[in-house]
Amino acid sequence: MTSARDEILARVGKAIGREEIDPETEACLAKRLRHLPDQIRPQWGDDPIERFISKLRAVAATVDVVETDADVATSVSAFIQKNDMPLAVAMAPDSRLDCFPLPDDLKISRRNAVADDVTSITAAEAGVIETGSLVLRSGPKGPTGMNFLPENHIVIVRQEQLVNHLEDGWRCAQETSNRVPRTVNFITGPSKTADIEQTLEYGAHGPKRLHVILVEAQKAPDR
Repeated sequence: MTSARDEILARVGKAIGREEIDPETEACLAKRLRHLPDQIRPQWGDDPIERFISKLRAVAATVDVVETDADVATSVSAFIQKNDMPLAVAMAPDSRLDCFPLPDDLKISRRNAVADDVTSITAAEAGVIETGSLVLRSGPKGPTGMNFLPENHIVIVRQEQLVNHLEDGWRCAQETSNRVPRTVNFITGPSKTADIEQTLEYGAHGPKRLHVILVEAQKAPDR
């Protein structure tokens, strides 16, 4: 496979008149990848938290804003009961989720999702205020299957994880893994399509419901 790839790239390089990259050009390209140039980015005047929430709700996601980690259990329980779902979830083996207590009657499996799972719970790397997108990277603690296999996806994100633009979200995914992840998903609302007779259908290529729990930033104690 490697020899075939090298041969194809060699032919492409020869066709454009560049059989080898000189050290100076290679160093320049490497520097550009490490320090992406700033681009013109959208600006807004409304409250960033409200914008993030409204963007999510505009694409049919549900959002709960909770004050403390302990309140996450109430939000999870209400979401499951409202949609009449089984009291069982697949929860990512992510240590960041350990601080969130969940309902006592909920059966929790800390593993990757399988086809029979109805609901999954994951933690986001970031939330993008610009578009209401959630940034999720792949890895042993956050298998990509959890984002797509179950019909219902619960994502927990902290207020301090919100970033302004899509570029910032990509940077967060890189920084939290100390390298470029194998997969980074920007999720904006539940899966939907209008390919068939222009009728909007949810759950075509992934979860039909997306529930986001936004945990407010903790205030510093008074001195």
